[in-house]
Amino acid sequence: MLIIAACSVYAQTETYKSGSLLWKISGKNLSKSSYILGTFHLKSGEYLDSIPGAITALQSCEQVVGEVNMSDMTGLQMQMLQAMKMPADTTYKVLYSDEDFQFVNEKVTELIGNGLEQLGMLKPAAIQLTVIARAYMKYYPNINPTNILDIRIQSEATKEQKPVFGLETVDDQIHVLFGIKDLQQQADALLCSMKNLDELMSLVPEIINDYDRGDLNKLYELMRDTEICPSISSEEEADALNKDRNNAWMKKLPEIMKEKSSFIAVGALHLAGKDGLLNLLEKAGYSVEPVNM
Repeated sequence: MLIIAACSVYAQTETYKSGSLLWKISGKNLSKSSYILGTFHLKSGEYLDSIPGAITALQSCEQVVGEVNMSDMTGLQMQMLQAMKMPADTTYKVLYSDEDFQFVNEKVTELIGNGLEQLGMLKPAAIQLTVIARAYMKYYPNINPTNILDIRIQSEATKEQKPVFGLETVDDQIHVLFGIKDLQQQADALLCSMKNLDELMSLVPEIINDYDRGDLNKLYELMRDTEICPSISSEEEADALNKDRNNAWMKKLPEIMKEKSSFIAVGALHLAGKDGLLNLLEKAGYSVEPVNM
């Protein structure tokens, strides 16, 4: 969600399933219903208690499925930090003209407190994610990174000695974050974000509000119809971030749900739209119903 908020351009013209964050999956060859929840990665773990039916659904399922298994947070962080590092043969002086370097340096310093001289060891995509996360911190000033919504869900399963599975590996997620764009494209995206910072920041309250209302259609349209950086965002990139991952997950989910009733928790944008999991599950023959109780 944070990545797509920075530079995304493609709108959907149809409306799809919306109005809830939690959905019940039944029918086809399932002996017991499973559930899928759209998460927001900066929501605190306590937010789970406010989602209608979420605790009951989680308790009823035999296993939990997330984007990645977060059981080894230290290991995950170490891998991610290593992937964030800029290659030794590249610097921001190479990626930017003097004018652009000075502009990005001033903007990043203003937002984070440190500029490119101090953060030069990080890839542009890592700095961009930090900048966007900082914008959300205005609304979540006391967020505890060890107790975000996705971690709370998996922790609850572990307490009950239920299996926890990841649909992706850490390497898969690293590719999504830092491997889709090359370093120059990342630098261009960071520059674009800094030039359009006010517009990006103005989206944050609306994104949060749409999520809280479970308005997946509005959230999807807002995120993908924002033509902030059309020259450096592509349909292929949008597909790699969302559509391709959803299709890969759909190759795994039927067998996972057939084996055991599952509580599936993935980013909310993966549920929305034509290529979203809700639509794909329905097309695959399952009954998908909102849980609003």
